[in-house]
Amino acid sequence: MKVQKFIAVAASILMLSACGSPAQKDGLQTMPQAQKLDPEDPLSVAKATKVQRGESNLATIYKGPNVASNPQDQLYMRALKSDAGSISYEIYVVINYTGYWRFYNLAYDTYGNILNVTVMNRDIDECKRIDCVQQELVIVDVTRKYLEENMQGGLRFWLSAKKEKTREVLFIPSGYIIAFLSLAGK
Repeated sequence: MKVQKFIAVAASILMLSACGSPAQKDGLQTMPQAQKLDPEDPLSVAKATKVQRGESNLATIYKGPNVASNPQDQLYMRALKSDAGSISYEIYVVINYTGYWRFYNLAYDTYGNILNVTVMNRDIDECKRIDCVQQELVIVDVTRKYLEENMQGGLRFWLSAKKEKTREVLFIPSGYIIAFLSLAGK
């Protein structure tokens, strides 16, 4: 039943993607934006997913919509598909906060699996009076198989920091994963 549902959703998404507008001058092809994203609805996620050629023109980049629970943060999936056919999957996490640097460095899922984290950037976004807004960007590398294993219930994971004993709970819904894998895997 799960496979049949996945195939039906994938077929719907493929039909929907065939109706997309042709590539624009800058090489960006975007599915029509939905009025409001429903991250549980694969069709809504598919409409909001952006597809473009990489700057080197050797890969296609798939970028899912932001599903962060905090509007100041970002949480989205990205896939890089080389012209040779290999695909890598990443989860982008951008967290903004005030106070001392947290130094996020560890991610793990509901089952205790340690996820591969790459710290991409730490920056001060803005300062007002005595408080500054820190921003940390980390990438969590995942495989297609791992995403497929978490497709039915969604992917809940924790991002932990070295300092301040902080843990962020992040969640990517099932419908989001289904849509993203359908688009990025074709």
